[in-house]
Amino acid sequence: MAFGKHAEAKNEISATDFVSQQKQLEEEARELMPWEPKNCTYELGSIRQQVYACRTHNKIGLCYSCSILCHTSCDIVELFTKRHFTCDCGTERDTKEQNENGVYCDVRKNRERDIASHTNIYHQNFDGLFCGCKTEYDPENPAVMLQCVLGLTCGEDWFHDYCILGKNKEESDKLRAKTATEHDEETPLDGIPALDTFEAFICWKCTKKYEHYFKRILSHPLADELIVKIVTQSETATEDTQKKRKCSDDSDNYSIFLKKDYEKIFEKMKNDSNEDGSKISIFLRDIAPHLISDEPVYEPPEEQEDELSIESLTRKILQETLHRQTAVEGLSALNSLKDRLSTFLKPFAETGKTVKEEDIVTFFGSDK
Repeated sequence: MAFGKHAEAKNEISATDFVSQQKQLEEEARELMPWEPKNCTYELGSIRQQVYACRTHNKIGLCYSCSILCHTSCDIVELFTKRHFTCDCGTERDTKEQNENGVYCDVRKNRERDIASHTNIYHQNFDGLFCGCKTEYDPENPAVMLQCVLGLTCGEDWFHDYCILGKNKEESDKLRAKTATEHDEETPLDGIPALDTFEAFICWKCTKKYEHYFKRILSHPLADELIVKIVTQSETATEDTQKKRKCSDDSDNYSIFLKKDYEKIFEKMKNDSNEDGSKISIFLRDIAPHLISDEPVYEPPEEQEDELSIESLTRKILQETLHRQTAVEGLSALNSLKDRLSTFLKPFAETGKTVKEEDIVTFFGSDK
């Protein structure tokens, strides 16, 4: 008897609940695909943009639109923002063949491969690897990951909080288990400052490469206004490392956490005219000007609010498995079905009546 009731409950759904679930799915679709995938950024040249690596075709970097429309069935890795990057889709670096319409990039419609940018820089992220530990992103890993704002040596890589501290994942898991609470989802390990106390992070790879300049930056009178904390890899940072310090040539690898409005402090340092200030000025003017004034991240046009998000949800599947004309016809039929289903469910929603299995069978049977 209990089984029968359970089975009956599974075959019923409130029309109000159905509409609510549909709305939630549409909101989730817009969050996952907030922009219209209509424009390839190749013709915009070298810009700061969201980049996606295609490991199927020569580990190239793709813009948002091409990752969705041109490399639908490929092994894609989201790399987030990269500076000075030109989309590789449909260029001589792209090993994907022409589609059935004879074009290399489905967005630009080019019938010959375009010249690839010579200024793009490729590193381990394009293999799908991140951090100093060179591992793939694991959504189950509770570690907080931070992107290096300088990025000149690491390629704007992302780093685990435990790697910043010089620990391994096993040590990290033990530490988290000891201090775990229900609110720990976005809490870094002890030794890393709280996320709301700093604005940017510079990794140990970049500070090591440009140690000549960072010695002067950390010794500058304005360093206290710039730095939240300095964290060494050999040990968890203590009170001494929270302050500015002079780094010796044999100092440990260290990362720097920068305060809010760090750009303004760097600008003041750049304008300093003393001997150390002139060295800092060279670094900030010629090597890392983005620490003072970074270019905005390019964003494609947003999806129109009245556009059916079901189209966004099904676009990938349709393009992967069907000819373009068939895909268009399929989308048209799908949207028509959605309209008719909404009309059918309207009286149920207005009266609060549940939709039973036989109602659904009747609805779909009417199409035969």
